[in-house]
Amino acid sequence: MRALAEVRDDPLADDGLLLRRPRPADAPLVLRGTHDPLVREFLQAVIPHRDEAAAERWLTEIPPMLWQTGRAAYFTLEAAGEAVGWGELVNLDPEQDSAEIAVWLLPEHRRLRTAKSAMRLVCRFGFERIGLRRIDAFAAADNMPSQLTGAAIGFRRAGYRPALFRSSRTQRLHDAVYATLVPEDLC
Repeated sequence: MRALAEVRDDPLADDGLLLRRPRPADAPLVLRGTHDPLVREFLQAVIPHRDEAAAERWLTEIPPMLWQTGRAAYFTLEAAGEAVGWGELVNLDPEQDSAEIAVWLLPEHRRLRTAKSAMRLVCRFGFERIGLRRIDAFAAADNMPSQLTGAAIGFRRAGYRPALFRSSRTQRLHDAVYATLVPEDLC
């Protein structure tokens, strides 16, 4: 696994979608996403930004620091020049050459084709640029669209984890379906 700070981060494209490093101008996307009820329900530790200025400060400080220290790779997903979603590789484990993926899209862009392209792009970055050998995904058991999106690009169900994570919105514990992907299975 290559160190994130040394990885080429040129944008990747697939099926009309572009994956790139986030920038401060993505503050409207991050503000909307951190206030979206489904993003907050199905992702852990999503703290809604107070306003665009707070989102811009966060984008200026946190993603670059996490990238530089090798702790996480955050991405903006763009379609036709418009920021439409977010992707991330977190829990990077150099000993296992593995990471965990999370992807969300703004409500008006939540279609299977877009979600598949988004997830595929983040996985390609992990496999091709970082040299990961495995990417893991955890989806709430009651979030079937997320599970189907993962399966559509090659993730294989590997287990079930009761009460794995707490909703950022309701604080409710969600059971999770655990799936994993290796480079050979990405489609």
